[in-house]
Parts: sequence; C-alpha cells; structure tokens
Amino acid sequence: MLLFLLANVLIAGCMLLGQAAAPSADDLARTVRRLVHQLDALRLVERDEAEAELVRLGPAVLDHLPETSKEDSSELVHRLSSVRHKLELALAEQAAKPSLVTLKGSQMPLVEVLSAIQKQTGNKMDLPEQAPEELRQIKLDVAFDKTPFWQAVDQVLDRAGLTAYAYGEGAAVHVVPRPETHVPRARGAVYSGPFRLAALRAVARRELRETIGDNLQITLEATWEPRLAPIILKQPMDAVQAVDEKGNPLKIGSEQAEFEVTIDPGTTATELVIPLELPPREVTRIASLKGTLSAVLPGRVQTFRFKDLAKAKDAEQRKAGAIVTLQQVRKTGEVWEVRILVRFDEAGDALDSHRGWILNNNAYMEGPDGKPVENGGLETTRRTKTEVGIAYFFDLERPLSEYTFVYKTPSLLIAKQFPYEIKDVKLP
Repeated sequence: MLLFLLANVLIAGCMLLGQAAAPSADDLARTVRRLVHQLDALRLVERDEAEAELVRLGPAVLDHLPETSKEDSSELVHRLSSVRHKLELALAEQAAKPSLVTLKGSQMPLVEVLSAIQKQTGNKMDLPEQAPEELRQIKLDVAFDKTPFWQAVDQVLDRAGLTAYAYGEGAAVHVVPRPETHVPRARGAVYSGPFRLAALRAVARRELRETIGDNLQITLEATWEPRLAPIILKQPMDAVQAVDEKGNPLKIGSEQAEFEVTIDPGTTATELVIPLELPPREVTRIASLKGTLSAVLPGRVQTFRFKDLAKAKDAEQRKAGAIVTLQQVRKTGEVWEVRILVRFDEAGDALDSHRGWILNNNAYMEGPDGKPVENGGLETTRRTKTEVGIAYFFDLERPLSEYTFVYKTPSLLIAKQFPYEIKDVKLP
C-alpha cells in the first residue's frame, strides 16, 4: 500500500511539472540517448553541456535514463548518477507543492467534476458506488484556474452540501453527505502546500484539587493530498504562537517539546494537539494560532533488481540518494534468507528505531514466469541513523538460480516545513 501511494506522489509530481511545449515520448527518448552518449565525450565542455541539458529537460527524463553496467566508464556512471539525483530531487520538491486544478463548466455533474480533479492532480476522489442517486445527480457551476487542490475540493463539496471523511479505507478523498450539524468545510480551513488544516475542538481543563495543571488544548486536523505518503509529521512547539482577541500572547505549554504523530500507510489525515496554558475567563477566542508542520516526504520509488543470487555477495546498487546492498543469500533450514542493507545519503531521523515505514517496502522474488513470490517474513539485522539491514525469508519451489530478487524503496527522503495560521478559534 505504501509503495502504491508513493507511486501516486511521483505521477502527480510529473503532472505538476508539465512544460508548455513538452516533446513527445519518442522525441524525448531520442534526445536522452544522444545526451547520455555525450556524457562520455572527450571534451569536458561537451560533458557539462549534456548534463545541464538533461537536467533542464526535467523529471520526464528519468524514465529514459539507462541503467549503468560494469562496462561503462566511471565518468558516465558519475554523470548519470548526478543527473538522476538532481531530477529526482526536483521531482520530490515539486511533489511537496499543492496540486493545481483548472476546470470551467456550467451545470457539470458532480461525478464529472470529481473525475476531472482526480485526473488533473493524481488524487483519488472516492464517491462510493452505493451513494444515493440524488447525490450523483448534483450539478455544479465551476470556474477554477490553477486553484490549489484543497481549495477547489472544499468549494465543490460546500456547494454540493457534501464533505469528506478523512479516515476511510485507502488514500482518497472519501465524499459523503455533510451532516446538518457540520459547518461548511471552507469555514476555518487553512491551506499550506499540499496540506489542509482546521481546528476541530478546544478543551479547557481546570484542576480543583491542585494549583497547577490547568490547560487549554486545541486539536487540529491535518489532512494531506492523497497522492502524498508522509513518513514523519511533527509539530515543534517552539514554532507555535497564539494571541487572544485583544492581541495579548497566550502562553504555550511545553514550549521545548516537539510533538510527533505516527502516520499509518494509506491514511490521509491525523490530529495534532496544541497545548496552551489556560487563559483568564475574559478571553473568549484565539485570534491567531500560528505554527509550522515539519514533514518528511518520500521521493520517487526506485526498483533494485539482483540476479545471480547464488554468487551475489555485497552487490551494491545506487539510485539517486539510496544505496541497496545485497549482502548475501543463504539457505536457512527449508527457506532462503536474503540479507540487504539499505542506506540513504540523507535520512534525518526517518530511520529511527521506532519508525516502521521502511519495513513496508516491497521485497519479493521474481520467478522465470515474471510472477512475484512474496517473502514469508522479515527481521531487522541492523539500524543506524543512515542505514537499515533487513533479512527476508522465502520458500522457493524452483532452484535459486531461476529467481531475481526485487526491492523497491524511495530514493530520496526530503524534509519540508509547512507554516500555517488559523484564525478566530472560539474558546469554551
């Protein structure tokens, strides 16, 4: 599931990076072949020009870059690695920006509007098949011109009297009827990059038997575009500021803390709790609540393939900022054990021991018929700030020589900050 979502991130990123006069796939492939050949030219200026041109052509080049082999020169290997890294970094950076919607029409059926938004952004819009027919018959006037995704979605759903359930199965905007007690989505919502934030509740607590412990908790809902799959989401409290309706600052609880939420694969939302000291009774609202979300987002998913498994030992492959080493393959009882080491140039704290996202990466054997043989289990053999060792276990029906080990992982981990400001939060 995680890798499916990561693939959506990159597909949507390519949409966002579209160029006005993009060459056809065949033309681009021919251009890339020529420039790759030029990366190994005798003259330094020609090699530099080819590398710069490949980067200028943009992330679409990634699908046409060849794999390197032992026969390739060190210069070509280095240049290709540099190009791949720059393009994938640009793609990951672009994926952290909001998707844009351009759509204009009069009395468009809701299903067509949602379908168009999904096609343009790569974000799945889920209108259940069992939805009432009258809901499907809703027609809307829309006029969006490069409108950020969540603004467009909120406007569509508000006009149709609908809302989105953020905790449905699978990464999607799950469209449902809006309960009569719910306020319109756009009221109070704020947007930052691919994120949508809104205040859910304010809870004040006063301790009656103690002189300490009074507090005010503001719960925010953070929702991200379904094409994303954040690995880490944090709220550093030293980045939070709040003022009341008179402009007086409200004291932040746990100012030195950094609250982190666990992101489960396939989810698109989470709740964040902002602790404040309980203000005087005359304070009736928070005029402004500012903060910054810190997120680690995965880059393009790369596929690492290893053959000749019986002879493989410390076989290393690099793609962009990720290196996968097949350490060894050995028989353990009745099963085959495949040991790999996954290393990232820049991992931040994404590989800390309590994070399990990397264990959700796809790892399987591919048989002679091309069909995958899933692993029967795994265990962690090593974990540091930049690398993780994993042993996978396989029950194979055919000789080991007939299989290829396939491993998929994001090639980059990119840290981004998303500032926000929520206004006019009523207090209990």
